[in-house]
Amino acid sequence: MAMQAFKLASQADPNDAVLHGHLGAAARRQGDLGQAETFLRSSLRQAPGQIAVLNTLGNVLLQAGRPVDALAAFDEGLVTAAQPYDLHFNRARALLALGRLVDAESSANNARSLLPAPTSALLHLQASIDTAAGRIEAARQVLEQAIAVNAAKASVHHDLATVLQRLHRFDEALAAHLQAQAIGLDVADAHYNHGNTLQSLGRLEEALGAYRRALVREPAHRLALFDLARLRWRLGHPDFDAELLLAEADPAATPVARPLRAALLLRAKRFAEAAQGYRAALAVAPHDVALHDGLARCLMQLGHTGDALAAHERAVALGPTVTTLRATYAASLLAAGQAGAAAQQAEAALVLAPHDAYALALRGQAWRELGDAREVWLNDYARFVAVIDLPAPAGYSDMAAFCNALGRELAALHVDREAPLDQTLQQGTQTVGDLFEQAHPLVHALKARIAEAVQAYIDALPADATHPFLSRRAAGWRFTDSWSSRLRRGGFHTPHVHPHGWISSVCYVAVPAAVHDTARRAGWLHLGRPEFGEGPLTEARRMVQPRVGRLVLFPSMFWHGTTPFEDAEARLTIAFDVVPS
Repeated sequence: MAMQAFKLASQADPNDAVLHGHLGAAARRQGDLGQAETFLRSSLRQAPGQIAVLNTLGNVLLQAGRPVDALAAFDEGLVTAAQPYDLHFNRARALLALGRLVDAESSANNARSLLPAPTSALLHLQASIDTAAGRIEAARQVLEQAIAVNAAKASVHHDLATVLQRLHRFDEALAAHLQAQAIGLDVADAHYNHGNTLQSLGRLEEALGAYRRALVREPAHRLALFDLARLRWRLGHPDFDAELLLAEADPAATPVARPLRAALLLRAKRFAEAAQGYRAALAVAPHDVALHDGLARCLMQLGHTGDALAAHERAVALGPTVTTLRATYAASLLAAGQAGAAAQQAEAALVLAPHDAYALALRGQAWRELGDAREVWLNDYARFVAVIDLPAPAGYSDMAAFCNALGRELAALHVDREAPLDQTLQQGTQTVGDLFEQAHPLVHALKARIAEAVQAYIDALPADATHPFLSRRAAGWRFTDSWSSRLRRGGFHTPHVHPHGWISSVCYVAVPAAVHDTARRAGWLHLGRPEFGEGPLTEARRMVQPRVGRLVLFPSMFWHGTTPFEDAEARLTIAFDVVPS
């Protein structure tokens, strides 16, 4: 009613700046951001420099996803504002949205200087800046301060939950999620993040419910659709993509759901269905480079080589500076027997991302097939693969006794029925989350032994600024991802590289008896065999026999996988990546 009255008054006096300002604010409250901007700009044309109107306009633009325009409005208001707290505060929000974290913190500090004590909202903003900057523990502390100031704000409890999740404090994260919900938070993101915490706690059926609640509130929620399908796959549900199919039937969700389902079907090796999905998505978004790339990979798997390479060419033409497009094109060219063209695409990818392990592996394989001597220089399997039999941690007589206990600790983490859809292991399971960052005492005892071995390995590497692997040797390093894999009878890892790593690894916790047969080499690690092709130029360059307590370190750019084994005993490992720091 108020909006209607304002509009009638506006018609009577179309030059009333104050009235148009009220109309803009009312339109914003009703969620009509386009109309809000129209009225607010009209008000400013009639009476430039209105502080409150500029502030409201900035908030409208920020809400509409236009932080650059929002920043201009806030900056204009700050020129004349006598009490600029709101403008500094909102300016910090705009800068945060732009990723300008140093400037955002400066604006937040300017807002803080105008108050006798920080408000819950200002502390919440500071925590968001800390989180974006990777200062997760600092964000946790600031969010707890914000709750101490005002415990009734549900969004603060939710953000505390997401920070605690990143700190692997899952029980506390769950409590914070439940508190946010008790206060009244009922939005898709909150239910999605609640599902992530439930997953981390191994409460997988409850996690499914949380993801589904997110989709009830936002049917096109990309992450909820994606993670729900992936979790259902891991639980062995044959209709893992059911929710994606339902979303595809919803016009509002179709543009999100269809490409997601196609990508998941590609990973599930249902190539014909995936290709159909990519084609349908391309009919709506013909310039989407990821869709062309996905279609190309499906077609390659289906044996439609000419069509696949043509789709790769379209993807690269639309996204010439996207590293992954060049790399996947190179992979298809290698599979098609066109090593020279593959080398060119891999080189182009490395111009864009010199340390990309996948592109380095593809270039190395192209050199191998071309008979280029640089491949031997690049992939020195004798020098760069280290096989280390670790000493037992304190308190254990030998590694066999330690690994026996460690195996029991890890068994509690292997709760899935199937491996993650986007991983390389077949016939097995993989743990969720960063294993080394979780509270598992024996894992941490092994991590300490591993850290010693990694340091010694790096210290022994020669200096060579011209070599893609050796040139990254630095004074410091850090673990990135870490996980445990458990392969059952018939299990293996397909050949792959770790695209974002520098040094990769495997550490054997339990091995089946089949690995002791040195003739068959069942369950062994192979290095140098690529993900495509057969014949002498794609055979493994080195094989490593698993042994309990054995650690193998190698460059992340090395192709690696395992041979299948037939044995009732499981093959249990821990793996991780290392990057320079």
